[in-house]
Amino acid sequence: MNFSIERPWALYGLLLIVPPLIYSAFTYKKTFSLLMKSAKNKKTKEYKNIRKRVFARVILRAAAWCMMIFAMAGISWGTVSTPAQKNGNAVAMVFDISYSMTARDCPNNLTRLQAVSSYAYDLLDKMQGVPASAVLAKGNGIIAVPLTEDTEAIRSLLSMLSPKLMSSAGSNLGEGVNAALKAFPKNVSNAPVIWLFTDGEESDPTLENALGAALKKGVSVIIVGFGEERETEIFAGDGKTPVKTALRSEKIKQCVSEANKKNLGGQGFSFIKGASAQFIDATELGSARKVLSTIKNDGEKIAMSYEMQPVDRHLFFIVLGIIFFVLSFFASEFSLRGFHEKLALSLVALCLCSCSSEFEESKKILGAVWNWNQKQYTEAVAKFSQSLDEAKENGDETIKQYALYGLSTTYLMQNENAAALEKINELSGSAPNKIKFAAFYNSGIIAQREGDYQKAAELFKNALLVDPSNVRAKINLELSYNQQAQRAKESERQLNGANEISQEESDLQKSVFNRIREKDQQQWKNIQQEQKDASPLDY
Repeated sequence: MNFSIERPWALYGLLLIVPPLIYSAFTYKKTFSLLMKSAKNKKTKEYKNIRKRVFARVILRAAAWCMMIFAMAGISWGTVSTPAQKNGNAVAMVFDISYSMTARDCPNNLTRLQAVSSYAYDLLDKMQGVPASAVLAKGNGIIAVPLTEDTEAIRSLLSMLSPKLMSSAGSNLGEGVNAALKAFPKNVSNAPVIWLFTDGEESDPTLENALGAALKKGVSVIIVGFGEERETEIFAGDGKTPVKTALRSEKIKQCVSEANKKNLGGQGFSFIKGASAQFIDATELGSARKVLSTIKNDGEKIAMSYEMQPVDRHLFFIVLGIIFFVLSFFASEFSLRGFHEKLALSLVALCLCSCSSEFEESKKILGAVWNWNQKQYTEAVAKFSQSLDEAKENGDETIKQYALYGLSTTYLMQNENAAALEKINELSGSAPNKIKFAAFYNSGIIAQREGDYQKAAELFKNALLVDPSNVRAKINLELSYNQQAQRAKESERQLNGANEISQEESDLQKSVFNRIREKDQQQWKNIQQEQKDASPLDY
């Protein structure tokens, strides 16, 4: 996830919120105690609502302060691939100085460390002013020579390469690669490359992950192998324990292959253009030329590299802080509970206030409308029924009409057509035009459902007489006419089909009877002919 904090000292600002919280708690406790003394009922809804609002305001403002502190601290997580122009190269040379490198199996009877020293000497002669650093890797990784264009310090180190330069035990090549990444300045203008000189022996298998981390940052890694594939016996660090060691080229190639696969988009790594891992055997003909080719840029040619940069969340925390601060005002000035009903009430109250002064009854109607919009039909029926009963008791005709209309619409949505029609029929002729239109329209819908298209057409015509501009009523009127005409055509087609079938059956019967008569006549003629042809010899 690459979580990081650029300015951790800024987090101490979170402690500054403690005194205001203590002061607020003390002040509000004192205020509430005075309210409780003056209140007749200590558990009134108003008292509870005030406490909730104050608590919400304090929490939201504290959250706003925390967001601003996080923004100041420079918290970041995640990474993004960003292109960067690089002029030339910079090299971090990582030397494996574990005891396995003391094996004497290199040409001219040299130890692996002696071969590495001679090999690196030749590379430095050909690097022509390319800045380089030196990293030692054993059980840990340390930067022995920082990045510099003066290679004399590195040459001096090469003559002293030995496992005794580091006291840590084991062999951890991954730590060497990680230390090499730290050897490059944060915004270095050169394209970074790591050269790792090793035999591939690891006591801690961390090389593959380290290669992935380097490629993720756009840093290529060249691993130069030393030693023979055939195992050689040496003594471990204690000077007594014999161990077998060899150039583990297959293991290195496997790590290189897996790291390159991940860098090409698999397993959570992003594709970093131009970065790759490579294995080169030092005994291979022209191996030094291949290593040097990774830092050639054709003079002053500018190269394009892609780096993984952390995603700064500065703006994210600032926006959150502003949101929390604004919400603190809403929490203190408005009651969030029932806020949706109050909002609906403010939008529709103008329609009802002109007809009735009973604000609370209007509020119940609007609460039922909200439940209806949320498809909470059971709650809507209950609220509409309660409003209807109260309107009948108070003699409020307007509320009564709205409650009846609301019940009919809710029943219609529940496919209870009979109950919906019953409530529609209770509506009076003095109902507002909007309710009259809706009553005719909904009755037409019920008639359509029941297949009575003639009645549906009449109801939609009545609805259009109330509101001639309503497009839905016009469409349903045409549909009713079309359904009615189609049903008439189907009835006529069925009747004509029955007559045709009857005529066909009559013709078929005549044909059958004629055929039977023909067969009977033919059979009678055959019998007579047989009698004429019969002779005495037949007997």
